[in-house]
Amino acid sequence: MNSKYLWIFPLATLLLYCFISLYVLMTGHLHEDAYILYIFSESLANGNGISYFPGGPPAEGATDFLWMVLLAIGHYLNIDVAISASILNGIGLAAITFFAIQLLPERTKSWKIYTVSAVLTLVVLYSQVAQASVAGFSTGFYSSFVAAIFYLLFTRNFKWLFLIPLLGVILGLLRPDGVIIGVVASLIGIYFAFKNGVHRKYFLSSAIAILIGGIYFYWRYQYFGYLLPLPLYVKSTSVTSIPGLSPHLNWAYSNLTLGLLAFVSIVFSRERNKIVLAIIPVGFLFVALLFATQSQNVSFRLQAPGTTLLILFVPVLLSEILTNNKINYIVQRSMLAVFFLSLLAVIINSSKEMSGAISVIKRADYINYFPFYFSKISNSQTKIALTEAGRFAYWSKGEKYDLVGLNTPEIAIEKVTPSYLSRLDPDVVFIHTAGHTDYSKMCDKSFCEIRPDKVRDGVVSDKDWRNVSYGVKRAPLVVFEHISNNLDNYIVIVAEYDGKYSHLYLVKKGGNINTDGFKQSLEKSYMLDQPLSYWAMKKDVSFSGVFDLKN
Repeated sequence: MNSKYLWIFPLATLLLYCFISLYVLMTGHLHEDAYILYIFSESLANGNGISYFPGGPPAEGATDFLWMVLLAIGHYLNIDVAISASILNGIGLAAITFFAIQLLPERTKSWKIYTVSAVLTLVVLYSQVAQASVAGFSTGFYSSFVAAIFYLLFTRNFKWLFLIPLLGVILGLLRPDGVIIGVVASLIGIYFAFKNGVHRKYFLSSAIAILIGGIYFYWRYQYFGYLLPLPLYVKSTSVTSIPGLSPHLNWAYSNLTLGLLAFVSIVFSRERNKIVLAIIPVGFLFVALLFATQSQNVSFRLQAPGTTLLILFVPVLLSEILTNNKINYIVQRSMLAVFFLSLLAVIINSSKEMSGAISVIKRADYINYFPFYFSKISNSQTKIALTEAGRFAYWSKGEKYDLVGLNTPEIAIEKVTPSYLSRLDPDVVFIHTAGHTDYSKMCDKSFCEIRPDKVRDGVVSDKDWRNVSYGVKRAPLVVFEHISNNLDNYIVIVAEYDGKYSHLYLVKKGGNINTDGFKQSLEKSYMLDQPLSYWAMKKDVSFSGVFDLKN
């Protein structure tokens, strides 16, 4: 690019995104699953290893390994994990903007380049990639490496081709599914490396990437004792034959306009072969995701590599329109008009989606506050068994055991059973009933205590836990039987969440948690006059400076 000040637009993406993210932290909360990774990051930074709670066994519940390490480094330096996540995602989104601008045609008048760059900044800033990032996930940072690989495969700049294997191993360390993109991209890169006479440098880079990947795989097997991260064991059990098909179709529909622009770009581009080769790695990922249970797929974060490619197709198509001499002036102007109107529609729609995503995060749900109040009546000896393994485990003190298995090795492999719960003998059990219950006839308040022998009366599912392997559905059924076997040991409370009484708590009588204090904490969580934000809750825990929020 010849224009001197194009760096302004990636910088603007970074600053604007960080402003949006900080606004969310000061007025709302992060997504449930984002808290899980923060637990492991803080545990690592605090010298407790990669475990779900201090003193707990090594657990690879955080599949985004490199992301976890980067947040842990920030936390060790007294930078709050959510702040670190905001900065890293902002850098990632800025990088996507940068690569998009680099794909614009050379020798375009400066004012046109600046106008298009401003439009691209808004497309990136409001994209589903940014929406998932605001919720606390690694999506923006992760997707920037996808953008870099696409850029190198598409432009085939022989000077930088050797970076593809290194970028690929970084993708694999950031997310397990990144391995697919990294491996396929590296294999395609071999062809370009030979063609451009840089194969020696490329093979050296590949050897380094393989060495890094091999060392990591050996280390993690020695450290955790399992070949795969725990969530992959849990989510490998599909509830349908092709569980990823529906999310893919929904993603495609939600990105219909960008998808049409990408389709036009591929069909009419004079560099169609280059485009097709550059998108093959992400294509392989999408095929693999067809067979994965895509739970907690916030803002289609699992399809984010595809969304990133759709964004990068925008400058590719514009370049084709502006530089194709076979298109006459009138047709060219008409195509440009349709092009920019389409982008305007994308920006308007995605800005509404971003607003909606932020509204969900800011929603005053009791569960955002209850773990914070519960932490004041719990201690390091409190034993908690739960299915909602994010914010409740993040704020609460004590030993935590994930009944779904995402963060507890023995449950991930062996699956939870009533006998396991009996041996564990937790002070508190907290589950989402996963559609198995209807307690609306037993409760007409925010939460109600019900008799343990009446719990089964609200169960509408007749499934036996022995016949259910998927942890999200199995765990509640196991808990129902555990209650039936221990009617005198617990008080039982059902709590309203998302319009239904889908949260169920068991509090052990005479256990580590005072039952009256538990109920008072629940009541306070529902009766807040002014909802507490993530930032306010962190300030209450410990605050001695903008960046010093370390527990």
